[in-house]
Amino acid sequence: MPIHDLGYRPWNGYRTAPLLRPIFVAKSGISLVWRRRWLRLMLMLSWIPIIFPAMGIFAFEYSSSDPEMKGFVTQLISGPMRRPDLAYVAMTDPDAARHEVWSTLILTFFRYPQLCAMVLLVGLIAPMLISYDLRSKAYLLYFSRPLRPMEYIAGKAAVLCFFLTATITFPALILYFLGILLSPSLSVVVDTWDIPLRIMAATLVLVIPTTSLALCYSSLTSESRYATISWFATWILGIVAYQILTFMRVLSGPGRGRRARALAETSIDFDRYRLLSPYHTLGKVESWCFGLDPTPGSVWPAFLVLLVITFGGIWIVRRRILARLSV
Repeated sequence: MPIHDLGYRPWNGYRTAPLLRPIFVAKSGISLVWRRRWLRLMLMLSWIPIIFPAMGIFAFEYSSSDPEMKGFVTQLISGPMRRPDLAYVAMTDPDAARHEVWSTLILTFFRYPQLCAMVLLVGLIAPMLISYDLRSKAYLLYFSRPLRPMEYIAGKAAVLCFFLTATITFPALILYFLGILLSPSLSVVVDTWDIPLRIMAATLVLVIPTTSLALCYSSLTSESRYATISWFATWILGIVAYQILTFMRVLSGPGRGRRARALAETSIDFDRYRLLSPYHTLGKVESWCFGLDPTPGSVWPAFLVLLVITFGGIWIVRRRILARLSV
């Protein structure tokens, strides 16, 4: 046997295209997570709240021909939806209010049941994606192949994007098409054709920063429970901080003679305090995506915060992986 041909040799076989390599990382992660029965149950339960906004759209579309239904819709919009101005428009001119009513109902579906399901789902899935690899040294198996760190990160992020899309985007799109089917005429498509595009935009706003933040927490520790605690603590402490600061601001406001000025100043402070809470920051940008934000100028600070979270999280994950590979 010759001894002059030792050492590493170049790979001359077939290589997968760089854009397709993250798919194999995502497939292994999805198959691993999908084995858990509680996850399949959670996905089924996350679709149940679609019934309530669908009933609201149905009631609105038939309110023009049913006086009792019109009273119910008026109370719904002015009460739980907190839009008395929209309730007046819906009562006098339903066609002019259709787009805004549909957008408000779908945004409510985004903001409350689906966002809670997203926080719970990501908190249970994301910590195991990278921290398990760091603890079990499985990342060495990944990078023994021609795989770059960013391709590995993209594959892990695709796992979260897959489950979040199944939890948020598909139910919202189905809700829109249910609204069309429950309407007395297909002419509603003319007034609401852009809502699916707004759903996709709101999905990107929600999925990309949260995925980056969750993967960042997962890469900072080899113990997944610490990443889980950090994830839930970020959301809970952010909401608590926002509520305390806004409540203290309201208590310290000026007297009745300056009420209008106080409301203006308080709204500005609320926008500043909102940046401390991921829940309220996402809600601000999502409202802008659906065209429901009355102050579009204040959206840009929230959008900038989400960009910093996204790129900062990706940078930290990449640094952590390169540090392990260089050992």
